[in-house]
Amino acid sequence: MKYVAVMLAALAALAALASVGGASAAPAAGQAKIVTVTLSEWKLVPSLKRVPAGKVTFVIRNKGKLVHELVLTRTNVAPAKLPTSGGVAKVKPLAAVRNIGPGQTKRVTVTLRAGKYVLLCNLPAHYQSGQYAGLVVGS
Repeated sequence: MKYVAVMLAALAALAALASVGGASAAPAAGQAKIVTVTLSEWKLVPSLKRVPAGKVTFVIRNKGKLVHELVLTRTNVAPAKLPTSGGVAKVKPLAAVRNIGPGQTKRVTVTLRAGKYVLLCNLPAHYQSGQYAGLVVGS
């Protein structure tokens, strides 16, 4: 009998935790999903690689020693295969946050529809040095 009571209490505790929600919970209608993007020499690391369609806030942190930027573009081209010229990727930015100095954090919120996107630092030679990542937006 005591065992059943302990099990019921444990199940109730788990149910309470589940109702609180977590990182995988969908954002409320109109609320932006948050993706933290860490920039450094020659890395661009998003906290998520897949987000639901809708408002997305990118919190961009430059943990490197050089100035960086974040450019977001929609494309079906693989992140490492974007066309380049003069040391930069030839893309049409949907959003761009420029001149993010060492130690700085900046934000941008955009509304994204389902599709494939690339996040990149498009300063000369930064993209070609590996500073990019893919992002999939789904409904």
